[in-house]
Amino acid sequence: MGRVQVLPPVLTHGDAQARSALVLGGVLIGVAAWLVLARHHRWAGASALGASAALVFGSVRATASHDRVLQFLDSVTDRAFDGAILPAIAVAMRHTDMAVSALAVVAAGLSFVAAYVRTKGKALGYEVRDSLALRAARYVAIGIGLLVHGLFGALIVAIAISAFTAIDNSRQVTSQPA
Repeated sequence: MGRVQVLPPVLTHGDAQARSALVLGGVLIGVAAWLVLARHHRWAGASALGASAALVFGSVRATASHDRVLQFLDSVTDRAFDGAILPAIAVAMRHTDMAVSALAVVAAGLSFVAAYVRTKGKALGYEVRDSLALRAARYVAIGIGLLVHGLFGALIVAIAISAFTAIDNSRQVTSQPA
């Protein structure tokens, strides 16, 4: 008889602490998105801040590692944060605060553009550095915005960070020889 594995084999090697932190961050992202949709914004903010801490810890470890699977998991959880929480905010706020709903859509779009430019640049062989401090600031802004019911300002901050990141990633690619 075979052994039942709880985690897929791809998640069972490498830095166990980083892997666990990123998986925990992913779970907390899902919880935060669900809590936003259930209109429990304070609890969603607490979950998003917990996810932020786990993701930043995991990202620091993944960046220092040469494990490509761990670096991929880091990238996936970064996209999951924006891809789950921001659309949940947009959907939950669409009838009560259209401005916040629209800003959440813009923030999600810009963060995906920034990630696309970074990923495409790396795929084409360019060196594109990612700022963990800016990523952490984006996570924390959204978490605090949910926690204190200040989503308008938090989303403006997230949009500014994502726009800066997209522009900086583009600058890094275009400044290198082809």
